[in-house]
Amino acid sequence: MKIRILLTLATVLLAGSLLAQPGSIEHTPVGCLLEGEMAIMTVETSDDGLLRAYFRRQGSTDWCFVDGQNRGKASTVTLPKFDPNEQIEYYFVVLDGKRVMAKSPKIYTARNEQHCDTLFARHATMVTLECLPPGTNPISNALNAAYAVKTVVGKDPAPVQSPERPGQPPRPDQQ
Repeated sequence: MKIRILLTLATVLLAGSLLAQPGSIEHTPVGCLLEGEMAIMTVETSDDGLLRAYFRRQGSTDWCFVDGQNRGKASTVTLPKFDPNEQIEYYFVVLDGKRVMAKSPKIYTARNEQHCDTLFARHATMVTLECLPPGTNPISNALNAAYAVKTVVGKDPAPVQSPERPGQPPRPDQQ
């Protein structure tokens, strides 16, 4: 009798430890997103680290991502707005630096529709870059141009002040 009780308790403890196993992310797929709104995805994880959602428009090859708030069983990620009737694919990971601590068991899909009963961020201030192919995103191109500017170390060879007349160097007393 005592052995049966011990075996039952051991089985219950083992099953309980498997349910809260590290390295997993639980998410109930939403199926649809509300058109013109930023969808809030709820996630459950037992891992500490940076919660991140990767997403892309269906048919696209490039994945974009947004970071979420890892709060254990009450974790959330806010996705950006998408075009009407657009279908997206998404999945979640928990990162510790460059190491993946947990990931979604599959890639989920959702369609952007006019009427949908999903959570969304009504008054959120979230800076997002549109996820476009390399070379076509104007913000990314502007940042690349800014980082490509050479830095001059030492004395700048350009004159300090504009010359009085075009084509003449500034007078020595103006430098």
